[in-house]
Amino acid sequence: MQMKTPTHVFTKTDSAASEWAIDDDVVRLREWGTDKRHVLPPPPTNECTVGAAAVCAIRLDDPSQQVSRLHARLIRAETGWLLRDERSKNGVRIDGARRSEIMLTPGIEVGIGRTTLIAESVRSIELRDFLARLLGWGASQIEIVDRALRSVRMAAARRVALVLCGDGDLVPTAYSIHRRARNSHRPFIVCDPRRLPRKANVRSAQSYTTGMEALPVAAGGSLCVRTGRLPPDFGELVEALRAPDARIQLIVCGDELHDCERYCVIPIAIPSLASRGEEVDRIITEYAADAIAELGTSGSEFPAIDHAWVREHAATLPEIEKATARLVALRAAPSLSNAAARLGMAPVSLYRWIGRRSMPMKVLQ
Repeated sequence: MQMKTPTHVFTKTDSAASEWAIDDDVVRLREWGTDKRHVLPPPPTNECTVGAAAVCAIRLDDPSQQVSRLHARLIRAETGWLLRDERSKNGVRIDGARRSEIMLTPGIEVGIGRTTLIAESVRSIELRDFLARLLGWGASQIEIVDRALRSVRMAAARRVALVLCGDGDLVPTAYSIHRRARNSHRPFIVCDPRRLPRKANVRSAQSYTTGMEALPVAAGGSLCVRTGRLPPDFGELVEALRAPDARIQLIVCGDELHDCERYCVIPIAIPSLASRGEEVDRIITEYAADAIAELGTSGSEFPAIDHAWVREHAATLPEIEKATARLVALRAAPSLSNAAARLGMAPVSLYRWIGRRSMPMKVLQ
């Protein structure tokens, strides 16, 4: 049956929802902390039922018995899927608040009984997969990954700080999250008082020594700081970010959990690569696949010898990302200068990187 699109739907979950750049169509609902998925029907189907009854298209098993037999209905509207409460006893919730209708957007968490459903799109699934790469794929990590996904979305949509914690320099990891969650075309600026201001290049982001210098340049994007190297005007920067018209995501990178307590958010704690020995090969394979896709190569430019080389020489996630991209480019290009051009870096920089290592292939100058 064709349903009429309601005129009083909830189209935004908060005032800054546009900062969350993932806005493609929701394709499935996944139960929080699990891999249990409910795929939404493709066109021309325009609605499906949600509830405890066996006849429901999306059947929820809730031992608490707080899910009604026909609890809610999903209706395809012009702007996406609308979840409508069917006068259930316990209703549907978003962020803990009961609603009669909820417009599904990627990442939104909907409560039905004691079940929380996460709305997922192709791009939000890709972001979650990337967070699993950072945090781990084991069954014990599923909830941790979902919490991290929530942290990223809340930071983007509500402008609280996104805090990362772990070994080594996490700025490249922060940039990877920025590209996937906010948009690669939005500015990503680093504020580091120990480095002179410089423009972005393939090895590092654009940086400034003080927060107030970085502020206007980061507008609409992200501003990244390290807890051990905060700018001298960090307090002033934080106050400026609280302004109603500020549309800048603050990302904080710290070494230890206690470094992050002052930001009043739960940090995303990234485990060391040394603790993930059984997952390293999969991590390398996924970064290599990213490099092949981004560089537009045929897919055969990362042989087993290169995989083994990365495993031996890269000790952190950013090092794996950098090494796989450079090896893929070197395999695909007829010369070093051509590989550097593919990577967007100066040939001399790539030459120096090669010169400090025993490479797994012969590099043509």
